[in-house]
Amino acid sequence: MPRLIEFRGFKFLQKDFKVSSDNYLFFQFVRLPKKGIAVELGAGFGFGTVILAKRYPDLEILAVEYQEELFELLVENLTLNEVKNVKPILCDIREIEKCFPKQIADAVYSNPPFWRKEFLTERSRKPKVYILANYEIETTYEDFIDAAKYLLKSSKSFYLMMDTPRLVEILESLKLRKFQPKELQFVYPNREKASHVFFVKSILGGKGANLKVLQPVFSTPFLK
Repeated sequence: MPRLIEFRGFKFLQKDFKVSSDNYLFFQFVRLPKKGIAVELGAGFGFGTVILAKRYPDLEILAVEYQEELFELLVENLTLNEVKNVKPILCDIREIEKCFPKQIADAVYSNPPFWRKEFLTERSRKPKVYILANYEIETTYEDFIDAAKYLLKSSKSFYLMMDTPRLVEILESLKLRKFQPKELQFVYPNREKASHVFFVKSILGGKGANLKVLQPVFSTPFLK
């Protein structure tokens, strides 16, 4: 059964997942236009959807999720937080063209599955909904980049959160698809450990090779 949690004035029904500081930091990194259309690829149970919808009340957000169990929680959490400017859409991002016309978005943001499927052991007892959201079992980060390219208008921004050990391949994949990385931020568990997560802002069709590396940020346990 879903359980109700509260976070900084918001309420969320969720199960099998936790609200993490990494996710919250990512949604601080994402900067959306005040008006227009933004698309979230992999909205999950709606944590970032709700936060950004409240921050940008005049922006229309299309929140895409393909797991029905998560989609149902997303819809409930939009209602629970009285969000009016989000349209939840049940869609497989690998078939994005069946759900949307091309070049409709003024911004796209995503936190796709982090880990390669070979990291999943047979002994894992995590529920299927968790595994599909975190491991590249059915979708890969490349599917999400391809979907973002399909959706974005030229010269618009794509925000991506990923696993730091995969930094080089992510940047190469972005550039291969005509995205120019413009801003990069590393997340660290604390000052004594290596970075585990990074955020990158890219511009579709952007020119120039200048990459701005922002000040690092640190994960902090803000939920008990």
